[in-house]
Amino acid sequence: MKWIKNKEYYYLYKSAGAGILLGLSRLPISLGFLVFFGLIPLISFFNKKQSFKKCLFAGILFSTSYTAVSLHWISLVTIPGFIGLFILFGIYFFLLFFLINTIWNFFPKFKYFTFISFWISFEYLQNFGEFRFPWFNLGYSLADYLALIQIGEIGGIYLISILIIIVNILIYGYKKNFGRNLTILLLIFAVWSGFGIYRLKTIKLENTNVNLSIVQVSITQERKWDRTFLDSTCYLYEEFTKVASKNNPDLIIWPESALPVYLLKQAKYRKFVQHLAGETGIDIFTGFPHYEVAYPPHPERYKFYNAASKFLKTGEIDKPYYKKILVPFGERMPFLKIFPFLWNVQMGQANFEYGKELGFYYIKNFKFSPLICFEIAFPQLTLQMAMEDTDFIVNITNDAWFKRSAGTYQHAVMTKFRAIETRKQIYRAANTGYSLIVSPTGRFLKKSKLYEKTIISDELQIYKGKSFFTKYLFCLPLVLVIVSIYILLSFLIKILVKK
Repeated sequence: MKWIKNKEYYYLYKSAGAGILLGLSRLPISLGFLVFFGLIPLISFFNKKQSFKKCLFAGILFSTSYTAVSLHWISLVTIPGFIGLFILFGIYFFLLFFLINTIWNFFPKFKYFTFISFWISFEYLQNFGEFRFPWFNLGYSLADYLALIQIGEIGGIYLISILIIIVNILIYGYKKNFGRNLTILLLIFAVWSGFGIYRLKTIKLENTNVNLSIVQVSITQERKWDRTFLDSTCYLYEEFTKVASKNNPDLIIWPESALPVYLLKQAKYRKFVQHLAGETGIDIFTGFPHYEVAYPPHPERYKFYNAASKFLKTGEIDKPYYKKILVPFGERMPFLKIFPFLWNVQMGQANFEYGKELGFYYIKNFKFSPLICFEIAFPQLTLQMAMEDTDFIVNITNDAWFKRSAGTYQHAVMTKFRAIETRKQIYRAANTGYSLIVSPTGRFLKKSKLYEKTIISDELQIYKGKSFFTKYLFCLPLVLVIVSIYILLSFLIKILVKK
């Protein structure tokens, strides 16, 4: 085909190549370092003024290649949702490319600052709205580089992304300023890695003599919701909980929807968990579906929730926590309040209600807060927990949907970043793995294998005080959003003045 040799279409190779490099950096194949080169084709693309049409095609092609490589596993869960992601992020990246290209060429002296500002704004704004899905943060590519991600305690995942962009810019410009750029690169990595190594060696953690255990019995997704396997599921949790109790933990954690029943409504299974907690003498924290009677103007008879709570050894049950952030399309159809007719559209989603507040629970004198599944991807939730003086975090999830795909890995490693940002230990209970105990340093203290039937336990370690990110720089991405808006308004004013 003639267009393959036509230099006019080289921008398509650049955009596709960038998407592939960044996609590969997110897979569990030890290629995270590719993130330091993944943006170079895009910087080259923006360095020449591009037409609206080229921005459209480049944005869509970049998004398509990036999504296909890094998020291919979503097709295991939902084909319509996977197709929807191509459309959604195609629109997002086209708008991002168009804005960067327009401002880049209008304010050439600030082009790299513009690139950083708009890109980080895009990463941050993914945390909001009905379609929120913050999976494209560049910083996650460095999950295997523990020293490099320690700087997250200063500026969170966003500071890591900023440094990655700066490295890409310096490598891109090495031909014009080889000596200067090389010196700056060496200095950046020396300070960046040096800080991480220093913190890993010097951060002070206090032992608590509080021990927590995670039970993973690995029920496949096909069996989990099949009622004929419910008794065997109960048996597995009973047996593994009794084994875990022999080490006298202070809390036993089961995963999201461990028993696929309405625990608080179905007496048989509620009493089963209460009796098990009483028999072992250990509190059990678990996830479960839940419902409450709905009243007009709600269009349905019941309100459904993805919930979790602590079943006390005394027989009592703590107030349930309702998941605050739901997976778009998977757990709730977007825009139900705006377009009520969407209640009648069924794509396999649950249409849960949003929870309204964080949950807080206690083990001895230590306070913890839960996250359910997808919520671990949202730094603002763990920040709120840290600001409320939470001592540790419990993340319960069911990643059986993703089977043995990269999605399971990508979801699990987010715990490293949330632990470092807040310097809080995280206990992650997953139905089929990976179940994890993550130190406040981001190090995996214990890790299960996928589909392993096992128990993992470790002592709670506490970092006294709050991280710099929690105290001060949590506003970093918001500042860049405001800066981006200011740049955009300045551009519009100049255009209007010229007219």
